[in-house]
Amino acid sequence: MKDLLFKRCIKRSTALLIAAVLAFLSAGCTSFSLIRHDDADNSLGQQQPASDENVQFTEYANELFRDSICSDALSLHAYLEHPENYGISDYDVTLGGYDLDALDSTADITECLNELKAFDRSTLSASQQITYDQLLQFFETELEYSDLYLFDTSLSTTIGLQVQLPIIFAEYAFLEEKDVKEYLTLLADTDRFMQNLVDYETIRSQNGYFMEDSLANEIIEQCQTFIDSAPDGYLISTFDERIDAMDGITEDAKAAYKEQNRTAVADHVIKGYEILADGLRQLLGTNRYAGGLCNYPNGDKYYEYLVNHDMGWSKTIDEYNSLLDSYIQKNMLTIQRLVLQDQTLVDQFDSYDFSVSEPSDILEDLKKRITDDFPQGPSVNCSIKQITKALQDYASPAMYFTPQIDNLEDNSIYINPGTQDSSPLYTTMAHEGYPGHLYQITYFADSDPDLIRYLIEPGGYIEGWATYCEVYSYQFGNASSALNQLMEANYVTTLCLYAKVDIGVNYLGWDEDDVYAYISAFGFNDKEIANEMYRSMVSEPANYCQYVLGYIGFCELKNSAQEKLGGSFNLKDFHKYILDMGPVPFDMLNERLDSWIESAQYK
Repeated sequence: MKDLLFKRCIKRSTALLIAAVLAFLSAGCTSFSLIRHDDADNSLGQQQPASDENVQFTEYANELFRDSICSDALSLHAYLEHPENYGISDYDVTLGGYDLDALDSTADITECLNELKAFDRSTLSASQQITYDQLLQFFETELEYSDLYLFDTSLSTTIGLQVQLPIIFAEYAFLEEKDVKEYLTLLADTDRFMQNLVDYETIRSQNGYFMEDSLANEIIEQCQTFIDSAPDGYLISTFDERIDAMDGITEDAKAAYKEQNRTAVADHVIKGYEILADGLRQLLGTNRYAGGLCNYPNGDKYYEYLVNHDMGWSKTIDEYNSLLDSYIQKNMLTIQRLVLQDQTLVDQFDSYDFSVSEPSDILEDLKKRITDDFPQGPSVNCSIKQITKALQDYASPAMYFTPQIDNLEDNSIYINPGTQDSSPLYTTMAHEGYPGHLYQITYFADSDPDLIRYLIEPGGYIEGWATYCEVYSYQFGNASSALNQLMEANYVTTLCLYAKVDIGVNYLGWDEDDVYAYISAFGFNDKEIANEMYRSMVSEPANYCQYVLGYIGFCELKNSAQEKLGGSFNLKDFHKYILDMGPVPFDMLNERLDSWIESAQYK
């Protein structure tokens, strides 16, 4: 490929994979071996001898990965410590950026789609067929909606690049001296990178797609908060800690690197955030449309794209909306039944807790408790860290950082102390750790998948699985079974309400009053909550849907398997089916379910 395909068609942005580095949003080749699960492919078919077609497909998939991952060095380092071991030796150490002269080009997508279709799928191995099918659905979806590229933005109030970038810098692994040198080079590229981002937002502005002023002002405020704290902030302290922990570098060299870091933060990172804030100020007042995506020309189509991209499930938005209604009704009936049976449950609601409260202890507790229902995963380490105070008001409640493919053992979970009251820490750690992101992602990496699959992971699978695991963990509450069930049903109902509002605002045209009217029917008689929900959906459309619809997708799969298998259904085997498939569109999970059920019946 002549250009960077995934640079444009996964995110069309600034460092394409920056969001994927955080599994809160979400990341090897059959020719490059990692540690493999002993039974990773058992449920997917037997490995076939490598034919010429197999070898050629592996080369095709590897080339896609290499071309895509080199679009920016920050993403490259996030996935690989030693890219030279994966055939990558020549790359530019930059943060990437928008190709402003080719924003509407689809030549790369078409070329790669044609190359993919040239393979005879029937000759590929079982694992290669998964990669083939996933790439096919990915390319076709991107091509179908390619004319809507100006809707894309890397800026939003909670998961925007301006929030993520400093955290990713702080998490940048220093395993050898070349990492330090490349990191400092990337810091020095921040001002250019931010100017490119402003230039892209200017193009969006000229076409009327720039965000509403209230959202832009919030992002400007976030930038200013970072600017004020950066001179002696955590980009200084975390760098010093990482450099001090390194062996093989003299004290004089470490001191020199520390000074270079301070200079890069002051001259380029702070300057970059100033460029972004100033650029957004210049664009205030240029938004032509207000409210959810459906109020923009073709905005409802773009919303369909966002949901389809994340889910890969052959359902319309109206069908998703009806599915949410059914889950709300089901869980509301569960709540009513439990309370009618024992009205003291209401009094116990506010005192609900778990017997373990420290994050590291929670992870260990979860690892022990899930063994009956989940297959064994690889043994890895996990560091628990806190999000810096400067970002606590804006960042998510927690984030899991995906490990490097060739450094699978080192994992990190960031907890936001400023939001810990919003949900139980135990269930949050189930989402981010075991059996959620950390467990699923390291299990997948341990199965030696085609590397390109890391770059096209559907958000609906990644976040849906973690949400499914979060809900699953309510059974471990320090309470009666009835109260645990009540808390679970209440949480699922709340999740579904958020997804309903997401669809309402961005597809059905709800305004803030509509949001308030809807949630009031469920007892949320607080206009401030309605305002926060409305603004969140406008700023980050379809974000909640990947969590909630993904969760529902796994529930529907389980319901189907239970119905067909009856008493022979085994939850651990079902989870193994999902995990062995790895992150794929829900259509693929559903299409292969009957084959898995047939094998389970004769097991």
